[in-house]
Amino acid sequence: MMAQEPGIVMSAIEPMPVKCLRLISLLKPEQRDHHMQRALDLLQSEKCDISSISRERGVATTVDHVSCQDFAMLQSELQVLPDALPNLLLLSVALLGENVSAALAALREAFQERYIPIVIVGEESDAAQIGSAMESGANDFVMLPTDPKLIKSKLQAQLKVGSMHAIMSQQHREISNNHQHILREQQMAKEVFNKVAHDSAELANVRHWLSPIAVFNGDILLATPTPSGSLLVLMGDFTGHGLGAAIGTIPLASTFYGMASKGFAMYDIITELNSKLHALLPTGVFCCACVAQINFQDGVAEVWNAGLPDCYILRQNSELLEINSSALALGIMGSDAFAIESKRYNLEQGDRIYLLSDGLLETENTAGEQYGELRLQKALTSTTQNHVQAPAQNAAGLESIKQDVLEFIGEHCRADDISLVEIEMVSAEQFESFYDKTTKHKVQQPVSWSLQYEFRAESLRHQDPVPLVLHSLLEEPNLRQYSGQLFSIISELYNNALDHGLLQLSSSIKQQEQGFARYYDMRQRRLQELDSGNVRFELDYRATSDSGALTVEVIDSGPGFDYKAKQSADKGGDVLHGRGIALLRTICRKVEYQGSGNHVRVEYGW
Repeated sequence: MMAQEPGIVMSAIEPMPVKCLRLISLLKPEQRDHHMQRALDLLQSEKCDISSISRERGVATTVDHVSCQDFAMLQSELQVLPDALPNLLLLSVALLGENVSAALAALREAFQERYIPIVIVGEESDAAQIGSAMESGANDFVMLPTDPKLIKSKLQAQLKVGSMHAIMSQQHREISNNHQHILREQQMAKEVFNKVAHDSAELANVRHWLSPIAVFNGDILLATPTPSGSLLVLMGDFTGHGLGAAIGTIPLASTFYGMASKGFAMYDIITELNSKLHALLPTGVFCCACVAQINFQDGVAEVWNAGLPDCYILRQNSELLEINSSALALGIMGSDAFAIESKRYNLEQGDRIYLLSDGLLETENTAGEQYGELRLQKALTSTTQNHVQAPAQNAAGLESIKQDVLEFIGEHCRADDISLVEIEMVSAEQFESFYDKTTKHKVQQPVSWSLQYEFRAESLRHQDPVPLVLHSLLEEPNLRQYSGQLFSIISELYNNALDHGLLQLSSSIKQQEQGFARYYDMRQRRLQELDSGNVRFELDYRATSDSGALTVEVIDSGPGFDYKAKQSADKGGDVLHGRGIALLRTICRKVEYQGSGNHVRVEYGW
C-alpha cells in the first residue's frame, strides 16, 4: 500500500444510504385515517423516489413508524433510543398540550445538536395553535383533510432538509477538526519559525516594530553581533503574505546567522543569500532586503538596499539622509548577474539608522490616504527633539513613530505587514555591554591539538580564508567566548601576509589623498592578477582545566621585510596604518616576527 501524503484532505461528503426512515407520530385516532396512512404508505412505495433522500439508486428503503398515544409516551420513546433518533416527527397540535412552545422546546432539548424536522398535523379549527407551533420552531404543517400525495410530498421535503442538515453537520465537524489540526500545525511551525528566523540577540540599541497581518508573514528582522565586534542587521520583505511569504525566511535566517557567526564579510553573506534564494524560491517569489553593518569602533556604517523603500540616517541635529535602493531584490538574478554596491556613512554617537518595509508607507487610513514618505520624514525629524543620551533605555524615537502611524490608521484594517527598525550608534564599549557573550566553558580534561592550512593563489583570488580558520577555532567550546579577539588576530595576520607579503602593497599609500580608496583598488586588481604564492596558517591549542594558550603562526611565500627597522620607524609616528600589529600586542601574550619577516608568530592565552 502506498503511504498517504501528509496534510489535510477535504473530500466531498455524501450521506450514508438511508435504508430505514424512522418516523414517530403523535396523532389523534381520527387523524390516523386512510389519508395519513395512505401518505405513509406512499413514502415507502416504489412510487416515492426515496433515492432522492439517500442519493443511492436501488437502495430498498423502508419506513419504521412508531405511533405514540400521548406526549409522555413520545418523550419516553426518544429517551429509550438516544442513538437511533427518528428522521421526522409527525405531531398532532391538539396532543401537545396547552403550552405548545414549551412542548416543542422540550423536544428540541432531547435532540441536543441533532436536527429532526417537526411536522404539525391539525385541522382548520387548530389554525391558531398551528401558527403558534410554527412560530415556536415547527418546520411544516399538514391541514387535514387533504390529498395523501400532498402529505407525502411535504414529509418527503422535510426528510430531504433533515438529510442535508446531517450532511452539513458532518461537514462542519470535519471542517472544525481540520481547523484545529491546522492551528496545531501552525503553532508548531510558528515555534520553529521564531527560533530560526528571530533568533537575534536582544540588543539595547536595536529596537523594532513588526506588526504582521497573519500568523506568518514575509517581513523578517535578523540582527547579530559579529566576531569583529560590529553589528550586522538584515531587514527583509518577501513577496506576498502569510505562510507562502514566510517560507523563504528559514533558509535566509539560517544562512545569515551561520555565516555571520563565522566572520564572513557582508559582501560574501549577501552573495550567498542571493544564490540560495535564487535556487530555492519559485519564480515570482523574492526578498527585498536592506543589510547594514555598523562598525562601532570606527564609527562607520555600510548599507546595501535592494528593493526596500528609502531607509534613513537621522543625525542628532535632525539632518535626514536617504539610503536609496540600488539593486534588485534577493533571489531574482543568479550569481553571474548579481552585483553588490553598498554605501558607507560616517556616524557619530546618537545617530540612528531606520530600516522599513513598504507596508508602513502604503498603510491607509479610513479615508483611503496612504501614510507616505512625507509623513514618515516629519515623524522621524520630530523624534530628535525629545531624544536623550541614554541609548540603553531610550526607545522614544521608535515609539513616537509607531504611535503616529497607529493614530493615522485609526480603525482601518491593514492590507500589508508593517515593519520598522531603529539602530542607534553607540560607543564600542557600550555595544559590547549590550549582549552577553557565550557562557565560559571550562574543559574538564587537558586538550591539545594542532591544525595547518595552506591557501594557494587559486583560492586566495576567490576565497577569504579568515571565516574558515575562525570557524575551525570556534568549534572548540572553550574558545567561543574569545571570538572577537580571535577574529582580530586571524584577520590582521592574514591581511598583512596577503597585502604586504604576496601583493607587495605599501601602507604609505594610505597617507595620500584618497589613499584608502586607491589602496583597496590596487589590492583588488593585484589580487585578481595573483598567479602564484601561498599563505600558511599553523594553529596549536593547549588547554587545562584552568588555563589555555593558542599559538597562531602565519607564513607567506613573499620576500619578507626588515621588521626590526620597521618597528623602530613606527615608534612615535602618528600614521594611518600599522595599527593592527599594535592592537595585537595589547591582546596577545607575545607577537614576534621570524625568518625574513614573512613569518609571524603570536600567542594568545587566558
